[in-house]
Amino acid sequence: MSLGKLTVNGRQDGFLCEGKPFFWFADTCWSAFTSIAEDDWDYYLTRRAEQGMNVLQINTLPQWDRCCPDLGIWPYASEDGVHFDWSHPNQAYWDRAAAMCRAAVEHGIRPALVLMWCNYVPGTWGAKIVERCGAEVMPCEEVRAHVARVVENLGEFDPVYVVTGDTDFAGDEAIAYYEDALDEVVKRAPEALRTMHINRANRTIPAQYLDRLDFYMFQPGHNYEGQPEAWRLPQDFIANYPKKPMVNSEPCYEQMGASRNVYWRFTAQDCRASVWSSILAGASAGITYGAHGVWNWQTSQSRGSVLGEGFDMPFRWQECLQFAGVWDFGLIEHVLRGLGATAGDDALAVVPAQELLDDAREAIRVARVGERVVVYLPRTTAVKLKLEGGVTAWNAVAFDLETKRVANLPVASVDGDGEIRVAQHPFEHDALLVVSPAK
Repeated sequence: MSLGKLTVNGRQDGFLCEGKPFFWFADTCWSAFTSIAEDDWDYYLTRRAEQGMNVLQINTLPQWDRCCPDLGIWPYASEDGVHFDWSHPNQAYWDRAAAMCRAAVEHGIRPALVLMWCNYVPGTWGAKIVERCGAEVMPCEEVRAHVARVVENLGEFDPVYVVTGDTDFAGDEAIAYYEDALDEVVKRAPEALRTMHINRANRTIPAQYLDRLDFYMFQPGHNYEGQPEAWRLPQDFIANYPKKPMVNSEPCYEQMGASRNVYWRFTAQDCRASVWSSILAGASAGITYGAHGVWNWQTSQSRGSVLGEGFDMPFRWQECLQFAGVWDFGLIEHVLRGLGATAGDDALAVVPAQELLDDAREAIRVARVGERVVVYLPRTTAVKLKLEGGVTAWNAVAFDLETKRVANLPVASVDGDGEIRVAQHPFEHDALLVVSPAK
C-alpha cells in the first residue's frame, strides 16, 4: 500500500518521491476519522484525486472544533467524544482509520497524520479553551502509547507525521509533551518525514526539536487582519532557522468566515493570494487547501462545531467539494513546472527577490526563477523592477489566475541602470507576472 518513500531534496527546499519531484498539494480534512462515513469517504477521495490532491492532513484524535453529531466512534473509550478513558483504546476506531488510509493510498493520496492537536496538551491556547468547557487534556503518561498506536496501526501507509496540531509552545509542560511525542515517533518510524503544525502567526519552534524536523509548516490562518503573515512567516523562517522545505499548511479556507466573529468570508482570490505570496516568499515545497465544511465535516444534520473559534456557519461538505478555488490550487504545480521550478536538484529554484520591487507595497511579491522574474499581483497595477545584469530588453506576460487569460504587457526602460516599468495588466482579478529577457 505504499506510495513510495518521501524525502527532502538536496537543495532543502522541496520533496522527492522515490527520487522524483513531489509538490505537496494537501487538503485539510482534520475530522476524517471521526466524522466521515464509508460511502462519503469514497466520493470525497475520488473528487479530491480528480482535483489533483496528493496529501490529506488528518487529526488522529477527534478534532476539537469538528461539526456534531459525528459517527460515535472514537479512539479511546468515551460516551460523548469529548471525555476519554485514555487507558482503554478502541481498536475498532484504529481499524477504521487504517481502512480509510488504505483507501486514500489507493487514490494516490498520502496521509499526513497529526499526533497531538493542541487541545490535548496542557498549557496551550486550545487546552485553556476546552478546560473551561469541562474537557480534559491527555495524561502525560499516555503520550508515548498514543504515538506508538498511531505508528502501529497506520505506519504501513508511509504517512508524514505531524507531531503538533495548531499549537503554541506556551510552557515547559507543553514542550515536554511534544518532546515525548517527537522522540517516540523518531524511534518507531525513523525514516518517515516529520514536521510540526503550529498556530496562526507563530514563528517560534523550540530549538530542541529542530534537528528532528524535516520541514516546516506555518499558518497564516483565518484572522482577517493577519493575512500578511502568508509572506512574513516564510521570511522569518528563512532568517531564523536552518534551511528546510516550507509549506503554508493552513492558509485562509475558501468561504470560511473570519475568526473572532468578524463579518467576512474568504474568497477563492483570498486563498490564492495566501499561497502564491507564500511560494514567492520561499515556501515553494507545496500548498494546502481548505474549505469551510470539509475540515470540520458539516452535514445537513450538523448542529455546528463542538467548540469553535468564532467562525460563521459552514457550507455542507457536498457543496464545499464544488468550490472553484481548489482548481486554482491544482494549477500551481503546473505553472511552477512550466517555469522550470520543481523540487528536482537539477531544476530551478524559486528564490525570493523582494528587493527587485521598486516600491514598498508588500502585498506584491517577487521572486527569481532562473533568468525570469515572477511577480504576484493581488490587484492590477504598474510595477517598477530594478533589473541589472546586462539585459537590455525584457518581455512581460500576465496570467489571470482566475480566468486563465494571458496578456503580453509593454515594458519600458526607466533609466540606464536596469530599472524597467511593466504596464498594468487588463484583468479584473489577481495575476502572475512573468518578466523574461527578450530573446
